[in-house]
Amino acid sequence: MQTKLMTNKKVLIDSRWAGDTGIGRLYKEVMNRKPMGLDCEYIPEGMGLGSPLSPLGLGSAARKSSAEVFYSPSFMPPFAPKMPFIFTVHDLMHLFYYSKMHQLYYKTVISWLSRRAKKIITVSHYSKGQLVELMGIPEQLIEVIYNGVEDSFLENKEAKNLGRPYFLYVGNRRVNKNLPNMLRAFATASLPEDFIFALSGKSDPELDALIRDLGIGDRVKFLGFIPEAELPAYYRGAFATMFVSLMEGFGLPVLESMASETPVITSTVSSLPEIAGGAAACVAPDSPEAIAKAMSKLVDDSRYYADLQQKGLVQARKFPWEKTAQSTWNEILS
Repeated sequence: MQTKLMTNKKVLIDSRWAGDTGIGRLYKEVMNRKPMGLDCEYIPEGMGLGSPLSPLGLGSAARKSSAEVFYSPSFMPPFAPKMPFIFTVHDLMHLFYYSKMHQLYYKTVISWLSRRAKKIITVSHYSKGQLVELMGIPEQLIEVIYNGVEDSFLENKEAKNLGRPYFLYVGNRRVNKNLPNMLRAFATASLPEDFIFALSGKSDPELDALIRDLGIGDRVKFLGFIPEAELPAYYRGAFATMFVSLMEGFGLPVLESMASETPVITSTVSSLPEIAGGAAACVAPDSPEAIAKAMSKLVDDSRYYADLQQKGLVQARKFPWEKTAQSTWNEILS
């Protein structure tokens, strides 16, 4: 649905981020609610996303465009555009989990370009603090606009049945996701033997070796790619969702699980307590013992489990995509 805004402005949009990712989700939800009368022009698809020359290409496209403002749903500003530009920063993982060259590039080139933006949108107050402290971006340039949770998670009543009760992890295999510690916790938690740990995606040699060493090969299930339309059923069918990351800019799975009335175990660090809002079990991500204790408590304490279900649903309803889109377009068109 469109937002209630009306405009005759022309906006140049970096559409290269469309797809089945967290950034792609934001792009889809914002674009599905674009204002009536908005004239959109799009960055050519052939321009590589990961290229260090991307700002040059974006700047060139912007200078050739007749649009009045540039918008990107991700952290890649244009170089020397002739128009104001606005973009969204989801996190600063490149400064912690990527190469030294990535760190240098972000702290010099990207930081310098960012300070010339009309506005930088970020998805949590945690990420805003990082932008100020680590990138030297003036606080007044940054606006916090939270991501949202789709109505499909709130409305869905179908529950996936894997044949056994399962803890669920949805996400990629990057270091910050902290999968080894979650698996170590699962292996040592006081759980009934029929419980399994179900993970989206495929395994890899390192995870296979860890699972073998922990002796839990028959209790870990890799689900492969989960189509977006099937995600709500996987969340609702889970006993609980595991999202005990070392660092996140936001953490969509936390809200998606809460909207599905499935309790969440997440971290005490980065943006995750901010997004969870006291409606999840927050534990130290570097402590498999603490994670295991939280898993066991959910199994043993039915009153606590039901309390997290209720609080989680209330928390998830505070994050409608309509609000995200409306606030984003307000910034773009102001």
